[in-house]
Amino acid sequence: MRNLDNQMIRQSVLVIFSGLIFSASAQAQNKVYRYEESGLTTYQDRAPSSQQDDGHSILSKQGVVVKEVLSREARREARKQERDRELARIRDRALLATFTTEEDLTRTRDDRIGMIDGLISRLDDRIRILSDRLAVVDKRILQQEKSRGEEKAQESLYAEQHSIQRNIENAWSLIDSKAAERSDVAAKFEDDLIRYRELKSDMGRQ
Repeated sequence: MRNLDNQMIRQSVLVIFSGLIFSASAQAQNKVYRYEESGLTTYQDRAPSSQQDDGHSILSKQGVVVKEVLSREARREARKQERDRELARIRDRALLATFTTEEDLTRTRDDRIGMIDGLISRLDDRIRILSDRLAVVDKRILQQEKSRGEEKAQESLYAEQHSIQRNIENAWSLIDSKAAERSDVAAKFEDDLIRYRELKSDMGRQ
């Protein structure tokens, strides 16, 4: 009797399993794939080849869109957007973890900008000192050229003149770089401050 029951159970499982397979097969056959190719809309009962990767739609037998398959470019853009959202969430968490109050953030901003301003100020002083030294060297070269002829001054004076000029140019270039960095730091902290206020406001409403 037990063997008969087991046999009936196995037969029931096979019937159910066969029904599921048939149902899935029937559903697959009822699907219609629609995609664009060479400016033409194509309908067929099988998925487009992998070479056609501009996206396609899956329609039911009644012509209703049941699924949209994005193109490769759209999928790439969707992944990029998701990565950007995740990075934004990480930055938000870091912002809240780093600064307890708004004053902490503004104080850190002022310290960073103050360091850059201090370096720019020291570079200004260096340029002024170098310019004074260059004026002395230029005067000595002019005096010697008056008595010896044009470009007849001591070679060491010309070398020193060129060295000072290069140092001045480098200092100005560094000032420009630090001025740009200052602007970037100020803009970043301004964005952080706005976002910090938004996050704190959202937390207050929860």
